[in-house]
Amino acid sequence: MTKFNLYIFFISFFLTSCSNFLTWHLDRGIHKNKISLPSNDADQSEIQQNNYDVSSIEKWSTSTNNGIEGNTGYLRIFKKNNTIYSVDSNGLLSAVSSDNGEIIWQTSTNYDVSSGISLINNKICLGTTDAELICFKIDSLSDNNHLPFITSIKNSTTFSKRIPEIKIDLLSELASPVLPINNLILMKLDNDDLFLMDPLTEDVIWKTESQNIPLRSKGSSMPLILENNVFIARDNGSISAYDKITGTLKWLTIISSRSGRNDLESQRDAEMSILTKNNKIYYGHFQGSLTSLDKNTGDRIWSSPFSFLNNISLYKNSIYGSTSDNLLVSLDEASGFLNWKNEINKKITEPFIIEKVVMIFTTSGTLLGYDLETGTKVHEKEYGYDLNPKTQFITEKNNIFFQTNDGDTICLQVNLQ
Repeated sequence: MTKFNLYIFFISFFLTSCSNFLTWHLDRGIHKNKISLPSNDADQSEIQQNNYDVSSIEKWSTSTNNGIEGNTGYLRIFKKNNTIYSVDSNGLLSAVSSDNGEIIWQTSTNYDVSSGISLINNKICLGTTDAELICFKIDSLSDNNHLPFITSIKNSTTFSKRIPEIKIDLLSELASPVLPINNLILMKLDNDDLFLMDPLTEDVIWKTESQNIPLRSKGSSMPLILENNVFIARDNGSISAYDKITGTLKWLTIISSRSGRNDLESQRDAEMSILTKNNKIYYGHFQGSLTSLDKNTGDRIWSSPFSFLNNISLYKNSIYGSTSDNLLVSLDEASGFLNWKNEINKKITEPFIIEKVVMIFTTSGTLLGYDLETGTKVHEKEYGYDLNPKTQFITEKNNIFFQTNDGDTICLQVNLQ
């Protein structure tokens, strides 16, 4: 019995010694520190360190107009050369220098504006709440020679409307800014009808109609003119291609099927701009999915279950977008697979890319920046701007131009070192 106990003791001692020998490197610190993946939580208090520093500064801010009011959709700004053109819901047109933010000219049209802004043949074109397309010559606006006629009737004051160069009565309001095709104008109405019209004679060259849900809220996605095609996304969850000259339908694909207990739940608003690269189209509806399509046939390549209200960005082999449930996501361009995501927990704008950083604003005005490859947060700065979720940004090198809800036109500069 004593011999047996000694045998057990010897074996235990031998195994313990072997174990200590085999694991000595763990106590010395080799492999002791586990590799930790960077947190993708946008609420983290510390910015992850990278081999570059990100800074941002407001270069200039100009109170340009009264911004967006009522049921008006998002009104875009337009930059040409060194001038930024804008309009507010009350029809105040402005031209601002992109160099320093100084107002070049301003003039009131006294139209209630619901869509804009477009520059066509040296004319500024807008859509009104009265379902009109109106266009003004820029030269006449810069002269600012309009003197509004004031009348007082029953203690009320009214101003005469500025006379436009072109005025066309439409069947319904414009859903998005108009686009030029040679000397013609392509128009998408808020009932999703698409028209190609001669603005001088008002002759309709071709049109295509759509059956849509009768709701006040409509998508504001612009058609895309590319080569000999016109691509359009509609609120019925479809995207289609037409011949630019004849309006002949080339293909139509339903990418976001309707579902829900009522019209509101079934709505598939087409809000974002159509994105293309090589022979592919990328598009996603609100309450739908982001889909990659063959540009020539409309065949579906892949679909990813994210809903979008604003534009996505394509950089190298990745797609970056802000979802309607406030996620900033990076997707593989070829497969649609998720690279990374960040939950912001606040309403956010479309992303824009500056060098190796993808940036977004919260609608309360916090600028956030994330590394393109890893999704690591690299920048955060509070500016306090009042922004629309559909705010669109014009980026030129390291400068970003945009307009706030209350009518300020702003230029930010982002620097990487």
